Amino acid sequence: MKTLIVTVAIILAFFLSGSSSVQCQTQMFEGYTLIRGSSGTLVCLGRWVPSRDVALPGTCEGQVVDINQLSAISSRVTADRLEQVVSALVSLDQKLALSNDQLRQLIDATLKTQTSIDQQVRQVSDLLSEAITARFNALPKEILANDAFKKELDKLKEDILKEVEKYYSKQQSQSRK
Repeated sequence: MKTLIVTVAIILAFFLSGSSSVQCQTQMFEGYTLIRGSSGTLVCLGRWVPSRDVALPGTCEGQVVDINQLSAISSRVTADRLEQVVSALVSLDQKLALSNDQLRQLIDATLKTQTSIDQQVRQVSDLLSEAITARFNALPKEILANDAFKKELDKLKEDILKEVEKYYSKQQSQSRK
């Protein structure tokens, strides 16, 4: 009987020590269950179901992969994603460069148009001033013989020319805005 009790005690001690080592062999890390075994560390990619028997480690409902393989796969996926990001950034850079070129062309065209408009306004103002001066100078000499009347006509001519100048200088400044 003593032998039976000693044998049962030894077997019980062995199971208890074995169960604690099995429990220590599994570890959770960032949602993955790591299983340390004689062949190295394995990773359960599915759901880990602990065993009801303390002497057994449990089972993985999914794929079990060596940690080195998981690291290699993860590195490859990361490299692929980085390549995709770099490709997207290169594409974005090219599109921005094209947009910048088009914007530069648009600014150049706007400046040329503005210069052309300003030149046309100056030409119209000059032509109108010349036409007014020519009309006043073409008045008959009988009308210009009266000095008071001539002074009034000269004053009228100057007022009209000032108004033309004022109007076209406003047009020029508004076209620059």
